[in-house]
Amino acid sequence: MKRSIFPLLGVAVSAALFQSLALAQNEEAMTKEVAASPFAPKPCDSYSNYKNDKGETVYPLWGSLKPLDFGSREVTFNQAGVRSIRQIPTPGVHPRIFFTPDDLPDVRRRVKETRCGQEAWKNILSWTEMMKGNYDDTADYAKPDKTLGGWQSLHARVPLSRLGAPLGSTAVNGSKWNKSDNAAALYKNLVDGSATNCPAYYWNAFSLEAFRSLIENDEKSAKDISAAVCTALKLGQAEREAKMIADKAAATAKNKTYEDVPPPQPVGAFQLAFCYDFLFNWLTPDQKKAIHDELALGTWSHDNYGTFNNATTSRSNWATFSYWLFEVLGIEGEPGFNALKVRGMYRGWRDLLTYGWFLSGATFEGEAKNQLGMDGVILFAMREKEYGFTNLCGHPYLQAYANKFLPHSSNPMQTGFHKYDLLGGSRAGKGSFSPCDILGLKYMFPEDKEIDWVYRQSVGDDYSQVPDRPDGYFNGLLFFTIFATDFDPGNGDVSKLNLGNTFFCGERALMMTRSGWDKDAAQLNMHVRQANGGHPFSDRNGMMLAGAGRIWSPNGYANFKTSENSVVSIDGKSQTVETPGRLVDFVDQPLATFAVGDAKYCWDWQWKRLEKRGGYYTRDDIETKKVAIPPGFEPEMHSINDFAFKKLEYPYLKAPFFELPSWILPAGALTPIVRSPLYPVQRAFRTAGLVRGTHPYMLALDDIQKEATPHHYDWNMTLERDIQIASITKNQDGTTDILLTGSDPDQKNPKAKEITPPTLPAGSTIPDGQPMLLVRVLDAKGIGTPFVEENPNQTDSKRYSPVRHLVIPSDSVSPDFKVLIYPHHQGTPLPVTRWDSSRAQLSINWDDQQDTAVFTNGTSGKTHLTLNRKGNSQPLISLTREPEPLP
Repeated sequence: MKRSIFPLLGVAVSAALFQSLALAQNEEAMTKEVAASPFAPKPCDSYSNYKNDKGETVYPLWGSLKPLDFGSREVTFNQAGVRSIRQIPTPGVHPRIFFTPDDLPDVRRRVKETRCGQEAWKNILSWTEMMKGNYDDTADYAKPDKTLGGWQSLHARVPLSRLGAPLGSTAVNGSKWNKSDNAAALYKNLVDGSATNCPAYYWNAFSLEAFRSLIENDEKSAKDISAAVCTALKLGQAEREAKMIADKAAATAKNKTYEDVPPPQPVGAFQLAFCYDFLFNWLTPDQKKAIHDELALGTWSHDNYGTFNNATTSRSNWATFSYWLFEVLGIEGEPGFNALKVRGMYRGWRDLLTYGWFLSGATFEGEAKNQLGMDGVILFAMREKEYGFTNLCGHPYLQAYANKFLPHSSNPMQTGFHKYDLLGGSRAGKGSFSPCDILGLKYMFPEDKEIDWVYRQSVGDDYSQVPDRPDGYFNGLLFFTIFATDFDPGNGDVSKLNLGNTFFCGERALMMTRSGWDKDAAQLNMHVRQANGGHPFSDRNGMMLAGAGRIWSPNGYANFKTSENSVVSIDGKSQTVETPGRLVDFVDQPLATFAVGDAKYCWDWQWKRLEKRGGYYTRDDIETKKVAIPPGFEPEMHSINDFAFKKLEYPYLKAPFFELPSWILPAGALTPIVRSPLYPVQRAFRTAGLVRGTHPYMLALDDIQKEATPHHYDWNMTLERDIQIASITKNQDGTTDILLTGSDPDQKNPKAKEITPPTLPAGSTIPDGQPMLLVRVLDAKGIGTPFVEENPNQTDSKRYSPVRHLVIPSDSVSPDFKVLIYPHHQGTPLPVTRWDSSRAQLSINWDDQQDTAVFTNGTSGKTHLTLNRKGNSQPLISLTREPEPLP
């Protein structure tokens, strides 16, 4: 098979080169080492590829890599509390990807002695025994039964249906398919080499069987799975070859050139590398060569995100996709191994931690689409001495994420974590939430109590949320078994961790605050969003609400439009997802925590990122005015710091967005941002926060106005799917009470497909103690009748499920919404509120708690707020700061 552009390299990387790379301490020395690599003149099929003006793909050369380019942001590493980890053995010694031969006794101990390991081991046996046709659904490894006979009458604790029935198999007389001869026969044929088919998912189980054979020192099984892997490899290679021939013929028929390049993934992908690593000492010479050559064929020729692009814009979650790291490390130090690829991936990982995370611990890109890649962090830590790496566990932003952000992102009921943007939500994390990250943190920080508590929330008190699948971007089940670790059973009281009630990130403009750490606590998150990742929503000033033992208004899952989020919309229009909001004020006091956001810019302007046809824009294009700006647009000359509440002195934060470096193209490439008018407004402030005490409550003040004529405004609050209106009452003082409850008050089935009616049926009785939410509209001009709307958004291709939300409409010049929100239980006294319009004061009273809110008009059009409490000599909080004008 001809490889014209990327010839296969049979190059052995010498021990001397490894040593010299590890000892390189400065840019000059590293530059020399890069140039000395046999891969330096070779092209890389890169994330940073681009088309030139002839339409040809331009590949960066490995020799252009700058492994020590970590950008201008200063980071001080701290390795205190980080586990000391054993370094890799010399080349040719296996296993080596995740652990060494010297680690093997401890891995075996963890599998046997930890609850985590025991649960993971049962999951592994479920997959391996099914694959081999030996599955016994009465065995201990099959319990508890989670499938309830739902597939092929099978009882299992893992989703075995993903394996797929072997070709031609049928259930006979109701028997389970694996207990027919088909599964056993297929595996036997894979072992003896006569198989003509291998289900794709089998590769995921192959690595588990290879690992099981190693842990149990099962020589016969190891030789069987080695043979099965090689048979499946040949079948995959033949299928690939046939496809290449067909593709070449199709290109020729269209008079197009067929580019013959190495495959982007080996047959079996990273699972093949795990099989090679675990089975190495049992493989025959021919088997070793076959697997090695497949791994060496293409794994050298592509990078991972973050290898060649600008360091300061290395903020994509793609940087920590670890599958390519597993593949290249499978043949580490052997012929065909590209050490520059490992160095490039380390650069991407480290730059992501520096620019994709903030000092507070919050992330640049919404957490639901981000990951630390702790599986990779551990692999790099094992190679500190070999490559001269700094252990990334010492990165201060990683530690802040683990110790500050993650605990505070837990919802009050401890049923999951709040995550933002696409695939987000308020119950993420039970098993599916970046499992390798949580376990990796627990393993690498064994004595850290905050991490231990978060780990417990993730795996569950009974470890039932240990990963049960071996697929995806990483084999989470394999990772959990190798690093199996138990939480401290005496560390369950989060109130003893002294976390405080509030998390705040001034760079991202995110506030998460709560009334306490009990499961009935009220919680309010406000996301002004002055930093955007790749999957954001149109939700500047959005809120999340929880309290009285449940979620009321969750973070969005796929809420791309403003009306689908807990913000105010105008005339059915939407903010854009690109433009930043501005945090105006943040005050955190013992009895109240508030933030003030300004969404005006998001209504005023929309952004467009410019890409050049053929090549890319450079600073010279900016200076010589060669950037092609579309009609109706103008350069966006504001900088990150212009919008930021927390301003830092790094030059890249002061540069205009019109000179923005590309997030993906090679360093030096720019993607200028330009702007055009969207739906300009006079003002769009939100002041929101939580007041603590015997009766914790929230306030939301929205000062929003399109112009001097009336418009339609909707005050939106996203709701959980079971939330219903219990009653709407127009009070004599002009306020409106909306009482909400849920048909699933204990939230036992939050993902139920059945949609409850938006209004509680007439005559319904709400039991005492059931969670309730009072939404009291204190003031709103032109208010209409509130209602709950189910927005299916069937025309939105990005919509995954309908969005239920409470809508408070207003037709006015400026509604000036003032809303009190009080989570409580049925039977609990509601606050008595009274307006004193002459003094612009609001009393908020219970028998044992009397507060007064004082409102004054700011010069910017923002309402200032001061809260006082009877018996307190000082205000609970005062928010009088005016926004700084944009340059």
